[in-house]
Amino acid sequence: MKAKQVRKLKRTVLIGLGGTGKRALLYAKKHFLETFGEEPPLVKFLLIDTTSANTDSVSAKTPDGPTEKARLKASEVLHIEARGASLLPQVHEEIRGWFPPKADLKANILSGAGQIRPLGRLALFANATTVYENLRDLLALARDYLDERPSEERPYIYEPYTPHLTVALVGSLAGGTGSGIFLDVAFVLRELMKDEDQLFGYFLLPDIYVNRPGTQNVEANAYAALKELDHFMSREDTWTYLFGGRRIQVRKKPFDMVFLVNRQNRAGKTFNDVDDLAELLGLGLYLVSGPLGKEQVDLFDNIVHQLNEQKGKYYGKTAHYASFGAAELRFNPASVLSTASREWAQATLREWLEPKAPWTAYEVRTYFAEIETKPLPEEVENAPQPSGSSNSRREDLQVWNRLRPQLESRVDQVKEKALNSWALLDIDAVLEKAFRDHHLQDLIVGLEVVEKSLDELLDQLRAKEGEARDEYKGAIEGVLKDIDRAHSRRLAIPLFSSRQDEGGVLDRRRINSLWRAATRAGAAAARYELAKRALDQIRAKKEELIRLRRRLEEHLGALGSSEAKGGVGRDQNPFSLTLPPPYLELQGSFATRSALGRPSLKELLADTERVVQRLQKGVKTSLRQWLSEVVRHREEEPMLWEAVERTFRELDQLSAPAWDYEDAWVANPKLGYRELVHIVGLEDASDREHPLVSDEELLSVFAGTLHDRLRLQKVSTGDPDRVLFYKVEASIPAFALRGISLYRERYLQLSGERSFHVHREWEEGLPDLLPLPRPEEVAEVWTKARLFGILLKENREDPYRFPDHRRGKGNFYTLGNRPAEAYSALAQDFFAFKDLEAQVRAEENRRKASSEKLLKLLEGVRQARENRQSMVAEASGEWTEEDLNVFRQELRVLEAFEDELSRYNPSHGEDKFPSV
Repeated sequence: MKAKQVRKLKRTVLIGLGGTGKRALLYAKKHFLETFGEEPPLVKFLLIDTTSANTDSVSAKTPDGPTEKARLKASEVLHIEARGASLLPQVHEEIRGWFPPKADLKANILSGAGQIRPLGRLALFANATTVYENLRDLLALARDYLDERPSEERPYIYEPYTPHLTVALVGSLAGGTGSGIFLDVAFVLRELMKDEDQLFGYFLLPDIYVNRPGTQNVEANAYAALKELDHFMSREDTWTYLFGGRRIQVRKKPFDMVFLVNRQNRAGKTFNDVDDLAELLGLGLYLVSGPLGKEQVDLFDNIVHQLNEQKGKYYGKTAHYASFGAAELRFNPASVLSTASREWAQATLREWLEPKAPWTAYEVRTYFAEIETKPLPEEVENAPQPSGSSNSRREDLQVWNRLRPQLESRVDQVKEKALNSWALLDIDAVLEKAFRDHHLQDLIVGLEVVEKSLDELLDQLRAKEGEARDEYKGAIEGVLKDIDRAHSRRLAIPLFSSRQDEGGVLDRRRINSLWRAATRAGAAAARYELAKRALDQIRAKKEELIRLRRRLEEHLGALGSSEAKGGVGRDQNPFSLTLPPPYLELQGSFATRSALGRPSLKELLADTERVVQRLQKGVKTSLRQWLSEVVRHREEEPMLWEAVERTFRELDQLSAPAWDYEDAWVANPKLGYRELVHIVGLEDASDREHPLVSDEELLSVFAGTLHDRLRLQKVSTGDPDRVLFYKVEASIPAFALRGISLYRERYLQLSGERSFHVHREWEEGLPDLLPLPRPEEVAEVWTKARLFGILLKENREDPYRFPDHRRGKGNFYTLGNRPAEAYSALAQDFFAFKDLEAQVRAEENRRKASSEKLLKLLEGVRQARENRQSMVAEASGEWTEEDLNVFRQELRVLEAFEDELSRYNPSHGEDKFPSV
């Protein structure tokens, strides 16, 4: 029985929210099927969605070859619907307490939340008890000890790294369902999870949906969701709220780490298909379970811990957010082996068909040469001669009649016994031995040459056989003549003659001579027959070899006609690339021939088709070996090397973290910690001969600088046909995300007419994502800028403006025409505020540098205060209430500034030491 391999994973719970969450779960399942051939029991799945349709699937090719459909089981789907949804805010006490007044309502929520976040949350609260119980049972199921027990139905034995759970929520922040329920689901999970368990969020940003039909809310939804998330990620107190009659106590931030994914990554790669990003999210879920091994698990956990400990603050905002990127390189040995096997087979067939060295057929010639001297079998040599002889001519006929059959039998017996005793030429063995050192064509030519010389030898044997036969017949005829003459003379003697009867013809000497003649005739006939049979055998074998040659030539032609003309395909999977590149003509020389051994001639003759098939299977390769050969031959094969280099460059770009941000916001290392960790999964990361470990030119493609090398972490996966790039970047604040200003703009445009938050109190009560100045800071900078003549309004028609020092001389920030409009614009523009603040601080220091300047400044402040007092007191109809509020802010700042200046001593803090 073959021992089962042990595979370790985290105990993982993957929860999808809404449509994006569903697709991400399917792709996560796909990756598990492609790695393990099944869904590991240590990984649990659940989809919470307002849409009941569950027919989606994605195809996955298992390690054994068959393609399976990755689907969600019925037990893995929780459909939250709300019938009579429009009445719930009136009759449901919990919902009534938070449902925003400007949120759109639907009569029923049966097939989606229609991009309305409060409706997604409403459906969740309508099914609060079911949701709570399902999540509780799911976590209990994820801890089930039976998942660790070996089963004969499973290909592996699964063991958890730790008893703790890793839970991941996945969805989109742009829609109604996932964006509307992700915080509540996280809070409930925190209530149910242990302190040692981990909770991660994987969320898709809205850019991929913009400008698609029916997506007018996506940016505003995302901004509202990020505001809520940012608020609760920063909150440190303990608080509670009711969910389905249960009081949920929130003691921790909702997520240990939040991963944000957008359509454009840090390398500039842009994805235009929502499903591509769902696949990336699924890949992230797959990787969070630790399928690459303990090194990856430890590295990931260390990153999370380190980044959580070192989260920075940028302009008062905590950097809570991370992103990741991942891409895999798959080696396609079939494409290499098909080309290599064809090339190997062609080379071998050509080798067999082409002459190598003349074959002299020495064994054949020797065999035929020895035929003439082959000794007769002992039983033939020692066979007893006929007994008796003729003592008188009267007895000759009697003896002859008895002797004649014995002589004929002697000829046949000698031939038969000699042929049975003499071994026929083993032409198969001779040719098999010759095939070890010669090619097929050599054998055929050798047989053709030897056939001609053997024809001459056969003629000689035929002649000798005739001579022996004639000799034997002559001896027989001589005996018959002698007997006939003797008989005639005997009849001529008178009756009662006294002459004695002469001696018989067939005396002992004559019989022995006849016996030897019969033996020689039989032996000659046997030698001729043996040579004839051997020659017939050679001719038949020659024809068989010629037919074999014809079959091999046909196979060679067939292999040539099927030769690849060049790659025409391309990689279709967005985050998976293939080597060899599918668009490039393959080079089979970068595979090695396995030690199958040369087939025997007997095998070739018996089943040529099978031998040729074996030839095509007689090669092997691996990614490490193939890549090593490419590196070694990069000078001879520059096109292939460039294609491989391009593949790794694209792999590096595809695996860049899937977001982008404004570097200027997070460029100051004193404000926070930001790091990118690059994990490369190899078969054996300790293999110093692996090109991805040792080759500098290849490493420089994706780790060109010393800093890149230092943050490159290699982990062993045990997979010989795959390399995985996995990058994690953290942490940045939400306001640094590229595009966040557009989300905010859309949010502000639409918030007047509808609600994007999932709680009525969060419409106004949550801090903005942008690091806006505090109201008192705005009032101080605005007022002093006007006082110092930096912020100007030269004419009634002109806007309020001040010099833009970032863009240089002659450029101005324009804020607005009316006081309230301009004041609000300054308060909402962080960069404008910081620029103006710097100008105000410099001018204030200059004016406070001496007593003379200070007195002049104080007088100017008093005049400005009096001006503002009169403006506020008069409350002219020319000004709106918002404008008057600006004047009141200015008055408060001027009063405080006047008080400060009246107590200010320009010489305070000076250390004047008289020098000699």
